[in-house]
Amino acid sequence: MASFPGMGGPPPIIDPEYAAESNATKLMAVITLFQLLSLITVVLRVYCRVVLVKSPGIDDLVMVLGLLFTLGGGWGTLLAMAFHGLGKHDITVQGADLLIFDQANFWLTILALLVGLGLVKVSIGLNLLRLSTSKWYKWSLRATIAFVIAYTFMACMTMFLHCDTVAGNWDYSQATGCYSIDLFVKFGTINTAFNIFTDVLFAVFPVPIIWTLQMKRKLRIYLVGIMSLGYFAVAVGIVKAYYQINFTLETDIKFTMHVQFWGL
Repeated sequence: MASFPGMGGPPPIIDPEYAAESNATKLMAVITLFQLLSLITVVLRVYCRVVLVKSPGIDDLVMVLGLLFTLGGGWGTLLAMAFHGLGKHDITVQGADLLIFDQANFWLTILALLVGLGLVKVSIGLNLLRLSTSKWYKWSLRATIAFVIAYTFMACMTMFLHCDTVAGNWDYSQATGCYSIDLFVKFGTINTAFNIFTDVLFAVFPVPIIWTLQMKRKLRIYLVGIMSLGYFAVAVGIVKAYYQINFTLETDIKFTMHVQFWGL
């Protein structure tokens, strides 16, 4: 979630110990671990598809693009933010650091939390399309993919149109005509709700396909269990929604980074 115009101001007088406190190492360590796991998973997937099975598809390309957006727009942007206030208390980040941080946070939200996540979901849908045989099943998947693309696009538009000028999202001198924080939070929470809904769908969709495969019942149950890991994403989405719903301008955004943390 981006920062908001009006959060700047003259530097307050604060306790030096409070000013020195930082959560950056903890945030970067946990996010780096999960980003590394994502990288390894995608590399192994592409290796299996291209080298072992020799059957790459458009879904693999979309997944790689999703990874690039997440790594570049997410982890890479967070790394830059670490030099400009990430993990610090909000009132300690001022001037040029505040401007750079808010600009980076704006693009992190769009590139990683919106576009990157959307591409990953589209890739999952395309992969399931390759396995499906039922006409009804294919149309259900196509409708879900279209829904993901539509709400991801709309979420990006709510970011770009937050203020009269895009730069108003991070440059308070240009922050004119910005809609309210309450409306911004509602848009973000709706997007998260849509993500949770599609996570459930993509966890459920593979079950009928797996159950019709010619293999031992025990193995089918095992595969269904693996695909049910998608419910972990549902749980993460619920936690993210909790922090979005309880978000206010008094939230110590840069110190906690709750929404971005659970989004990545």
